[in-house]
Amino acid sequence: MKKLILFLFILILASSVYAAENKMTLLAVKETPEGFVGGTAELILEIEDGKGRVFLETSPLTKVDTQVSTRFAKQIACDFLEVDCSNLDFIYTIKSDAPIVGGPSAGASMAILTVATLKDIPLNKDLAITGTINSGGVIGPVGGIDAKARAAEKIGLKKVLIPIGEQINSSNSTNLTIEVMAVGTLNEALFEFTGKKLKKERTGNVVIDPEYTKIMKSVSTELCQRSEGLLNSMENQTVENIRTIINESKQLLTKQDYYSAASKCFSANIQLNKIANQGLSEDLLSSKLKNLRKDAEAFDEEISERTLKTIPELQTYMIVKERVNEALEYYEKSVKELTDSEIEGAINDYSYAEERLNSAKSWSNFFNKTGKELDLTEEVLKKACSTKILEANERIQYVSLVYGLEISSIQERLEKAKQQQGTKEYALCLNTASLSKAEVDSIISSAGATDDDILREIIQVKLDIAKENILEEQERGNFPIAGYSYFEYSQNLINNSVHSALLFSQYAQELSSFDLYFQETSKIDVKTDKREFGDYELIILYAIGIITGVIITYMVLARQLR
Repeated sequence: MKKLILFLFILILASSVYAAENKMTLLAVKETPEGFVGGTAELILEIEDGKGRVFLETSPLTKVDTQVSTRFAKQIACDFLEVDCSNLDFIYTIKSDAPIVGGPSAGASMAILTVATLKDIPLNKDLAITGTINSGGVIGPVGGIDAKARAAEKIGLKKVLIPIGEQINSSNSTNLTIEVMAVGTLNEALFEFTGKKLKKERTGNVVIDPEYTKIMKSVSTELCQRSEGLLNSMENQTVENIRTIINESKQLLTKQDYYSAASKCFSANIQLNKIANQGLSEDLLSSKLKNLRKDAEAFDEEISERTLKTIPELQTYMIVKERVNEALEYYEKSVKELTDSEIEGAINDYSYAEERLNSAKSWSNFFNKTGKELDLTEEVLKKACSTKILEANERIQYVSLVYGLEISSIQERLEKAKQQQGTKEYALCLNTASLSKAEVDSIISSAGATDDDILREIIQVKLDIAKENILEEQERGNFPIAGYSYFEYSQNLINNSVHSALLFSQYAQELSSFDLYFQETSKIDVKTDKREFGDYELIILYAIGIITGVIITYMVLARQLR
């Protein structure tokens, strides 16, 4: 009888537990005796109550980098839905009849399957997609497009989605009947798979905040007036290249692209100041360095005493503090070079430090910008700092595993963020880690891009996402100072400096949705959110419960009568 009761208890328990499950076709490259060919596999996802863990089972085995890609795709899917997935476990299974080449090209499929499973939305089984998945939901380039399209057609699929910038080789596309469509974002791809736009698309251009315009105009005017002053003080100097930069800044001022103008003038000021300081004696340079340090430390102390209550104040603090710290770093370098009698290097680094401090003071005008008050306590900033460090660290590991790249400069920046975390400079840590994450994301999203035209298409997708973020922030009563500034600058760089434009588009994307780290995100309950049982199912469960209760009651009474 005990065994029967145990069986009935397990039956009731099993009927009340629900794990969300979904599957889709995965396009891949298979390893065969004849070499690598296009193929398909089955991708299955189960989501259960858990602790935020990600599991991957593959049959046959794939490379370790597929595991990293899986974790990355899950994180981006949860970010896309703006939900906290830390209470769920994700179990992915890849089944194939032959070994498949692992890697990041399954990322887009995994992200789509994850979103659809979390939202309990059916997927169109006649579609498949190939592409990496990158921050902001950008779908990135992959290889083997032709072979994968043919594999999809072979099993009867009607359409295959590929990343923007990719195309089927026309010489190999003869008799290819399957529809091939390029998509740039997770939201676009989900629409093709589900027929639903899961994220609101905001149309129109960004309406620039009048306060931002007024203050940024003041910042650019200060920096550009200094350029004119330094230029006018030059006698018989060949500075035509610098004059060109200043003329470009004037054109940008006319267009009201004030951040771009300020950046140009800052660049000119560094070069002009280096020329102006040529010939300084060691004694005079030493005196100037002492004054610079005194000025920087006093300004730093003034900034550090501020209480941060709004996103504009937080971002201004980050921008200003970063520049002050950089000025002090170059001060230290200059002092060391002066001690070692490296006069030219000492003058150059002093000149840079002086201009960096000047720009910090100009940017401090943004402390006057108003904004919506948020909970920016030390504990909140500490959590945001830790989260951003983890995100950046995961991406660095991803680049190392998937692409075999060592990105020491980004790792050094992230180490600086960890040091700032250790000294409880949480706001600065958040900024440093955010820039690290953006830098490594720009590498990930451009991997596989074969020329500048493809890069420009990727940049445009990123700028569109940044614009969406800015519009969303404005709806919440915030204007992301840094995010918009980098958005504007990337647009001005895209034609002449594509790699810089890519980096600044990623900065814009990263820093234009800043307040997400200071909002509560909801958790998803797979038992209640994922599915509502139909009437028939509820009747069955109810009947099982009643029958089980009757049987147990009968057994207990029968035993007592004996």
